[in-house]
Order: sequence, then structure tokens, then C-alpha cells
Amino acid sequence: MSKRSKIGFLIGMAVVLLFVMSGCGSKEKTADVKPTETAKSSPASTANPANASAKPKEPAPESKLSEISNFMISSFWNEGFVDITWYVSNGTGNTGKKLDIDFTIERLGKAMEQKAEYDTYIQGLDAKYDNVKQVWTKLSKETDNLYKQLKENTPKANDKSYKFDTGLFQQYSNAFRDDVQALNKKQ
Repeated sequence: MSKRSKIGFLIGMAVVLLFVMSGCGSKEKTADVKPTETAKSSPASTANPANASAKPKEPAPESKLSEISNFMISSFWNEGFVDITWYVSNGTGNTGKKLDIDFTIERLGKAMEQKAEYDTYIQGLDAKYDNVKQVWTKLSKETDNLYKQLKENTPKANDKSYKFDTGLFQQYSNAFRDDVQALNKKQ
């Protein structure tokens, strides 16, 4: 390589190096500026600094009760009890497809853990929610009874002698849903 080529190459590398370094330097400056600007414009920073690290606010009881009602219908009725009723009488789930009864009961077990948390939540509500609490107590107890029956005596497909009566569950579930909807309309 000629001397001239070497000098040209070194100048080119120096220019590239300057561009790279100037790019890195500008990123560092904007990185230093942005958090400060963000902190200044953040609503949390204008309030009490202790609130900035506080947990998110718990949803209103009416909203939480709607969540619980939806959970009961979805996790216990749609994905459990209705399929089991069909399984006992027809040997399939409610859509006519195969049903793994052990898996269904296992999933109900996971839902029971969540329901226990909801039991605690609902019992902690104030007197304004006494009607909902009363219906929940019945719904929760009936859910426990049905789950206990499934655990102690797992049904077999097409077993017409197996009695799995979901009538009370449906009655209490509908009443709970209706009471929760009424509370939400009052808001």
C-alpha cells in the first residue's frame, strides 16, 4: 500500500471513528436528559413521592365482583360442570367432543384455589354488599359440594346412575350475576 493510500485509509478510519463516537455521545446525552424530563412530567412525581412506589389501586368492589361472576361462569360452569354433566349422560363434553375427565377435574382444582381467594375478598366487603355476600355464600358452598363429589367419586362416561345435579349451582350463579349487575347499574 502506498503512503498516500495509508494516509487516506487512516483519515477515513478517523472520520468513521468520529461519527461513531459522536453518535454514542449524543445517545448518552439524550439518555441522561430523558429520564429527568420524564420524571418532571410524570404525574407520580408531582404527587407525594411515597405514592410513586405504592401498589396499583385495588379496583372498585363492583368491578371486582363482576370479575368474580365472570370467573365462576367461565371456570366452573363453561369449563367444568356443564361438560361433566354431558360426559355423564353422553360420554363427551358439551360440544360432542372427547373429554378428559381427570384433566377437567384438575382444572377445577386450580379454579378452587382462586375461588378461595374470592371467598376471602367477598367476606371482607362492607355491609353495603350484604345481599351479594349472602348469595355468594350459597354459591361458594354449592361449588365446594360439587367439586368434593367429583374428587371423591370421579364419574365415568355414559354412567346414567351417576347423579351430578347442578341445579342449585345454576340458581345461585344466576342470582349472584344478577345482583352484581344490579350493583353496577347503581354506579
